[in-house]
Amino acid sequence: MTWALLLTLAAADGGTSEVEALRARTEALEQRLLDLESRLQDAETQAGALDQRLEGRERLKVDVGGYLDFGFFAVQGNGAGVRRDLDRTEPQYGDILASWVLVGDPLSTAINSRGDSADLGDSRALTNDLVQSRGRPTFMVNALNLRLGAQLDDTWFLNALVDFLPRERAFTNSALGDLLDVKLASLRWQREFAWGALAVVLGKFDSLLGIEYRQQEAPSRLTVTPSLLCRYTCGRPVGLKARAELLDQKLEFALAVTNGSSAIERFPFSNETDFNLFKTVSARVAVRLPVKQGLELSMSGALGAQDRQVDDALMQWHFGAAARFEAGPLQAQAEFAMGRAPGKAAGGVDCAGAACLQYKGAYGLVGFRIAMYFVPYLRVDWREASMRSARDWAYVSNEVRGTLGVRFEPRSHLAVKAEYTLNRELTKFEFPNDVFTTSLVVSY
Repeated sequence: MTWALLLTLAAADGGTSEVEALRARTEALEQRLLDLESRLQDAETQAGALDQRLEGRERLKVDVGGYLDFGFFAVQGNGAGVRRDLDRTEPQYGDILASWVLVGDPLSTAINSRGDSADLGDSRALTNDLVQSRGRPTFMVNALNLRLGAQLDDTWFLNALVDFLPRERAFTNSALGDLLDVKLASLRWQREFAWGALAVVLGKFDSLLGIEYRQQEAPSRLTVTPSLLCRYTCGRPVGLKARAELLDQKLEFALAVTNGSSAIERFPFSNETDFNLFKTVSARVAVRLPVKQGLELSMSGALGAQDRQVDDALMQWHFGAAARFEAGPLQAQAEFAMGRAPGKAAGGVDCAGAACLQYKGAYGLVGFRIAMYFVPYLRVDWREASMRSARDWAYVSNEVRGTLGVRFEPRSHLAVKAEYTLNRELTKFEFPNDVFTTSLVVSY
């Protein structure tokens, strides 16, 4: 019965005041009904939003892990891989003070998976000496690592990797000298298609160059220390990367646009925040063949404005080839790489406008698993390089290394490694700088 009908009946009885009262009550009831309908609609909306949030929380999967890397090392001499060329064995740098012409490699006396040198000695280009052993045998917490992974849904993934480093800083006498190294911080989208799979990564991510970058963390690295080429290929640049896998993962194409090169951060030819407008473009193509457990062959390269200078026309480049083979207990890999940062002269002085670098090198690594617990390995490195910055410093490196070691895995999540590296300079300048180092890695 509508309110109009009620009013008619009330008027028939002659009650005008009753009509008005009935009208007011009816209008109030209708308003309450509208309010209830509105509240019901709001409740349904909030319930739908809550369902979406709960569904998102159910899809979100967070994985936290990491490792502790503890070691002991001893290095011949003063622990450094370079010496001053006081006898002028490299006369091409006669315009530079003899004490700042350095022979050798400041990173050749690496003592852990991060590639930290036992001591940098007289090094000029690399000066952040975090170990400073001065040739003394030393126990060391190489890194306390924290890994964070989050699967947001079926296609979106977040990845972060951080090293906490107990170190002494040269510029402070306080105990608060420890360091924090954010190694990875990226967001990845990936999806499978009928033709294969595609992944796009944004942030700070792994390099595309070579093959060693895949196993550079202490638990996954077979050896204790990196190769001599790792400084050029194991860096984690900042930018955008895409990788496509085709033919049931037998063929891979990858392309990245980044602020700088894929050199490690402490190397003077790298940067995270770009110094110039022209970005660095790197690419890799890989073929995986079903030979035994697998044979992978790849080629990679990079081209971009030279790091840590502002001239966009000054281009640095890198090219390399790599192979990896696995068959039963045998695993082997090898790389070759070469590149150049041409630098720029200024005021009639070579490499004064921008530092110069040219390099080439290779390594081969073989490991053989025995009785599931032991993996003896052998690595041979070679690197020939020269660097110069005006009359401030110059490096001449022509070095070969032989590394013999063993990895012992007594149980899951635990690995003990020990190796001895013979460093030999192929220049006219020879000095003692062999390295014995160990690593105990506990993963969690």
